[in-house]
Amino acid sequence: MARPAARAVPIALALLLLTAGCSGGSPVAGSPPAGPAPTDGGRAAPAPATVAPSSAPPAAAPAWRSLEPLSREQLTAALLPVADLPPGSTAEAADGTPAPGTAARYEAAAQRRPACAPILTALSEQPAASARSLYVTGNNVLGNRTLVDVGSFPGGRVRERFDALAAAVRGGCPGFRMESGVGAAELRVEEVPADALEAPAVGFRILSPTGAVASVGGTTRVYLYAAVGDNRILFSMVDDTAQAPALRADLVAAQIRRLVTAGASPGTPTAPTG
Repeated sequence: MARPAARAVPIALALLLLTAGCSGGSPVAGSPPAGPAPTDGGRAAPAPATVAPSSAPPAAAPAWRSLEPLSREQLTAALLPVADLPPGSTAEAADGTPAPGTAARYEAAAQRRPACAPILTALSEQPAASARSLYVTGNNVLGNRTLVDVGSFPGGRVRERFDALAAAVRGGCPGFRMESGVGAAELRVEEVPADALEAPAVGFRILSPTGAVASVGGTTRVYLYAAVGDNRILFSMVDDTAQAPALRADLVAAQIRRLVTAGASPGTPTAPTG
């Protein structure tokens, strides 16, 4: 099929406008979600367990790493090159310029649901130093596209944001209401696993109800926020609810590893901090 223009929808529009995504491969996060989101923004009842609980001890949490804020040039160099992507994959430039009115919509949503403000901040923030790219595996369509956004903040701000985001995702924010040019929708927030990674990370998905977007099955957006010292990576992808999108484990692990080692001199390991 013909490849669309390389301009991509930025992170700041990822809730109500279709962003780029990538499905297939080994998933980092995302099992098939329940039905349409409840209009009160509450959580749906948990699905019954389909497998017996594991008796293995939980994996140790990854250490916080000592890596100062990187410059825009360093962040750009830390993005995965095509040579490190799964065979047949390509990369495209991604425009991070927010559309007019985006900041106001996110601010209004945060005022309505203050407990959800850390999630809205993570999705809409524009770091002073940042770089982003689209990774495409297979046909150049939503279900085969992953958007990666790397950015840096002043000392301590990444951990501050990460802790607030984790608390919101893990029960503080079951959902929120977002306005757009086509109306308003109640969006549900659910945590998804994000373990066995080289840096602290929190994964979550945001589900749009049936009828709120073009897809008759609703829309699911999957995110992973990984913290590497004073730098962060935000992975995102989108597909309709029926497809249950999941980030590729190989792409996520490779991108985190590249950022973890970005500030290290040749032959010098990056020192973790407790």
